[in-house]
Amino acid sequence: MLFVSKTVMSFTFLVILLASNTIRAEVVNKILPEQLVSLRSGGGREWSEFPENIELAQFEHRFDSETNANPWTLSIRQQDVKEIWNVSINGKSIGRLTRDENDLRCDFEIPAELLNTSENKLEIRCSSDKNSDDIRIGEIEIHNVAPTRLRSGSTIEIVIHDVNQHPIPGRVTIVDLQGTLIPINIASANATPSTLKPSNQNTRTQNNAFAKRHGVVYTANGRAIFGVQPGTYRIYAGRGFEYSVETLDVQIAQGQYAKRTVNLQRQVDTKGWVACDTHVHTVTHSGHGDCTIAERMVTIAGEGIELPIATDHNTQIDYTTPARLAGVNQWFTPVVGNEVTTQRGHFNIFPTSSDSQRPNHQAPDWSELFDSIFENQTVKIAILNHARDLHSSFRPFSPRHHISLTGTNLDDFDRRFNAMELINSGAVQTTPMQLFGDWCGLINNGMQVTPVGSSDSHDVTRYIVGQGRTYIACDDSQPNQIPVNAAVTAFLQGQVVVSYGLFANLRANQQAGPGDLLELGENEPLKVDAEVRHPDWTEVTSIELWVNGEPRISQKIDPGSHPLNADSTPTPSDSEVKSHRVQFSWEIPREELSSDVWLSLVARGPGVRQPYWPTAKPYQPDSIDFSPYVFSSTGPLRVDVDGDGAFSSAADYASQIVDQLSSADDNSPINLQLLADELQELEPAISHQVLAMLRPNIDQMPQLIERLEHESQTNARRFEQAWLTSLRAQLERIE
Repeated sequence: MLFVSKTVMSFTFLVILLASNTIRAEVVNKILPEQLVSLRSGGGREWSEFPENIELAQFEHRFDSETNANPWTLSIRQQDVKEIWNVSINGKSIGRLTRDENDLRCDFEIPAELLNTSENKLEIRCSSDKNSDDIRIGEIEIHNVAPTRLRSGSTIEIVIHDVNQHPIPGRVTIVDLQGTLIPINIASANATPSTLKPSNQNTRTQNNAFAKRHGVVYTANGRAIFGVQPGTYRIYAGRGFEYSVETLDVQIAQGQYAKRTVNLQRQVDTKGWVACDTHVHTVTHSGHGDCTIAERMVTIAGEGIELPIATDHNTQIDYTTPARLAGVNQWFTPVVGNEVTTQRGHFNIFPTSSDSQRPNHQAPDWSELFDSIFENQTVKIAILNHARDLHSSFRPFSPRHHISLTGTNLDDFDRRFNAMELINSGAVQTTPMQLFGDWCGLINNGMQVTPVGSSDSHDVTRYIVGQGRTYIACDDSQPNQIPVNAAVTAFLQGQVVVSYGLFANLRANQQAGPGDLLELGENEPLKVDAEVRHPDWTEVTSIELWVNGEPRISQKIDPGSHPLNADSTPTPSDSEVKSHRVQFSWEIPREELSSDVWLSLVARGPGVRQPYWPTAKPYQPDSIDFSPYVFSSTGPLRVDVDGDGAFSSAADYASQIVDQLSSADDNSPINLQLLADELQELEPAISHQVLAMLRPNIDQMPQLIERLEHESQTNARRFEQAWLTSLRAQLERIE
C-alpha cells in the first residue's frame, strides 16, 4: 500500500490549543502548508503536465490533535479532479473531493469528537482504479470552527450593472491570491452584521435567485452577497462571451462588510444573431451533474443565452415556469427539447412540448429511431451529439462505422439527423478540427447538416452553460420573445455561427452569408469578406477559409495587431458596444472555380485559463497532451458556379462521373486508366467521393494510385489510408 506519513514527508506540523468556544476562527493544524503533491489512480498517465512516474495512489497522513467538542473544518486545495476521491479521518468518511478540474479549495466538516487527543489519520483515496486520474492536493488545514462559520467572518456584496447603470444577471468569481477558487457562504451573507447596515438592507434579498459553487456565484438580479473568511481576494464579474470581465481586488477584515459595483461593457456585437445553447441539462431531470433546474435558470441568464433548449435525457421539460420563479424570464425564450439517449448515439431534438409523445429511445436502429422522432410533426431538428465520444460501447463516428474524409457510413444507417455538434464545450475533443472535418465530409457527401456549438452542461460551473453556443441569424431585439419558428427555419438553412470564445462570420460578393446560396456570374470572381469578433479576454491567432472541406486560405494573426474598435452597428440597448475585430478580404479568380463550392470560415485561438471562464480539458482525451483552445466556424455558404440555379455537392458531381465510367457494363471491372484520367482533373472533394463510391469494386488500388500524378496521387493516398483505417477497425472491432 502506498501512503504518505509525517515521518516520510517531514511535514511541519502546528498545534494551537484553543478553547472550543473561541469566537475567532483559527488554524489548528497545517498539513502540506506550502506544497502540492500529485496522486494517480488507474495506473496510466492521464496528462503530460504531471510527472511520468507518480508513486502515490493515495494520501495518508498521521497527526496529533486535541479532540474537537464541536464541528471543525478540514480544508484542502485540489486540482484536476475527475474521478471520485473519498476523504476520511480515523476511518470515517467526511466527504469527497469535488469532481472539478479547476484549481479550488474545498471544505469538509469534521464531526464533533471525531478527532483523538493522540494520533489521527487523514486518508484520501480514489474509489476506483478503472480510469486514470492525475490530481494534485495540498495546503491542507484544520480549522477550529465549522465550514459555514469559517466562511462567514466577513461579507462582500458585488453589484453588476450594464453601461447604462441597469442591473443585469451575471457571474461573480472569487479566488485567493494564488488564483484558487475559494469556498463561500451564501446563507450567512444574507444576514448583514448588526454593526453594518447598507442603505438597501431591506431590499437586498428580494428576487435574489442565485447559484453558488466553490468560488462562483451566479446572480439573477445583478446582486451577489456572500460570506468569506477574512483575507484578500481577487473578484471577477462577467456575463458570458459577449461582455467584458471586470476585476476587483478586495481586502476585508473580520466582521467587515464590503460593497463594490461594476459596470460590464458589451464587447461583442451580435445584433441580429440569437445566442442559443442546444444542449442543456439539470440534475433535477437528468439525474447527474449538480445544477438544479432553479439554478439552471440563473446560470442561463448569467451567461447571456437567449434561446436555451432544455435537453434532459429522454424527457421533455418546459423552463417557462422555473424562469418566472427565478425572476429571469425577461432574459431568454425557453424551448422544450429532449436528448434522445440511445444505445446507438445521442440526439438532441426540438422544438417539442412537455406533454407530447417522447421518442422511443430503445429503438433498435436509426431508421426506427428517426421514425419515432419525426412522428411528432412539431420536431424539426435532430442533432447528432458528440459523435466522437464513446457511450454504451458505441462511437457514431468511429472508423469502424464511418469514413470521415468522405462522410461515408459503413453500416448503411438511416442518417436523418440534420445537424451535428462541432463544439461541445463539456466534451471537447483533443484535436480541435476533428469534428469540423467530420462535418465537412458530410456536406461533401451531399447531406444538409447544420453545424452546432453547445455546452452539454450538467453543472453550475464545472462545465459552463453556453460556453459552446450557436448563434442563429434571427431577430434578437427582445430576448424573451425570440421568434422560435423563424429561428428554427434559419437554423435548418445553416444560417448559424458556431461559437466557443470567438465569433466568425463571412460574406461573399457582399450578398450572401452562412446558409445562403450565391449565384456566381459567368465572369465574376468570388470575393470573400471575413471577420472575427471577440471580447478582450479571448484571442484569435489564426483564421482559415475552407472551400469544399479543404483549407484554401490561411492567415496567422498577431493578437496585439488588432486594436479595440468602436463597432459601426451598436445595438440600441448597448450604445457603447466595442469589439475586438479581425477583418480580411480575399478573392478567388473565376477561372479557378470549375464546379459548385461551399465555404466556411474557421477561427481559432488559445483557450481561457483564467478562473472566470476556463475552457475545459477533453472529457474523453485521445492523448496525454492537450492545449486548450477557442474556436468558431460558420455554417456553409454555398456557391452556384455552374449556373444551374442550385447547389450541387461533391457527391452529386461524383455520381455523374461514376455513372459515365460504369454505363457500358455494370458487371465489367473499372478501367483503371479511364478512372485515372478522370481523377487527374478533379478537385479533392469530388475525387474522394468518386473513390468512395467505387472503392468496393476496385481490386487494384495501388496500381490506380501509381497512374496518378502530383496532387491527384496525394488525394488518392489520403482516401486509401482512410479506407484502410476503417477496414482495420472493422476487422478488429475497434470503436
